[in-house]
Amino acid sequence: MDSPVVRASAGPGGRGVGALCALLGLLPVTPVLAWAYGLAPFAVWFWSVTVPSLVLLAAIGAWSARRPRLLRLHRALVVGTVGGLIGTLGYDLFRVPFALAGVRLFAPIDTYGVLALDAVSSSPRTGLVGWAFHFSNGIGFGIGYAVIASGRRWQWGLAWGLMIETLVVASPVAGVYALRGAGLIALAYAGHLAYGAPLGLLVADPERAVRRLREVGPHPTAYALLALLLVLVVWQRPFGTPALVRAGERVAPGPSALVLDGRFHPQYLRVPAHGCVTLRNGDGVPYTLPAAVGSPRLDPGSTTAACFASGGNAVLRVRTSDQPYAGGFVIVDRTER
Repeated sequence: MDSPVVRASAGPGGRGVGALCALLGLLPVTPVLAWAYGLAPFAVWFWSVTVPSLVLLAAIGAWSARRPRLLRLHRALVVGTVGGLIGTLGYDLFRVPFALAGVRLFAPIDTYGVLALDAVSSSPRTGLVGWAFHFSNGIGFGIGYAVIASGRRWQWGLAWGLMIETLVVASPVAGVYALRGAGLIALAYAGHLAYGAPLGLLVADPERAVRRLREVGPHPTAYALLALLLVLVVWQRPFGTPALVRAGERVAPGPSALVLDGRFHPQYLRVPAHGCVTLRNGDGVPYTLPAAVGSPRLDPGSTTAACFASGGNAVLRVRTSDQPYAGGFVIVDRTER
């Protein structure tokens, strides 16, 4: 019996192309792992690995559509892309109620954009890049699964989702993003079941899935990706910077923020190891920052430096109070040059 890779890429030379596609699908996540291990700046891996791998996958997808001997591989690429996109939406929608309750489950996504653009603080542009990177990972994992497991029972998609989360929990990524506690880890695993279910259903019968998708139009993957991009652009509005974020950026050279209603503007600040941020308290009440070295106090109307130490790369939750969305985040980046 043929292996899943052979079935998905039948024909002379198809096996090698299928294996390449599976590898390329897994490469977009490399910057997160490499940065968590402290190997190099996130941006280096993003521009040298993530972007080229996605471009090459797109080129192979267009090329395989014109090669009858690679029909099965092309179907796997289509259902992997759409299944990964739908699965990522399912993963995010599952987390929305908990995020609304104050659990900061989406915080890592915004850090991706700050790190990828080598920025000192968050903005609508970093938000767009962070969300695009987030979806590229979901789509890439979907393609990897579709090439490997095309035609398998849909339940294998659930196992794939759980495996992805297990790799995260077992790596330094969990420590960098403070993924601790049974409740938080259980939410992460449950979210990956919501990812794996639609992916598994589409990949279980790729011929039928592609036929259904092409009822929408002749290029379902292009339509899906374009729709995603348009939604992200409209949502993030990267062509302008909100006034509060601009005010926070002008507080001081380097990473700085304005504190209003107890929240940082901008919300994410990036510093090197043992680096400091500058905060101006625009509220009429004082705040204390326990996450910073020495727990500095922010008096009303004052501008204060807050410094942060970490044994490695870390994303620190910096609270001004116990309110769910109070304060902001500081990204301690020991790879910053």
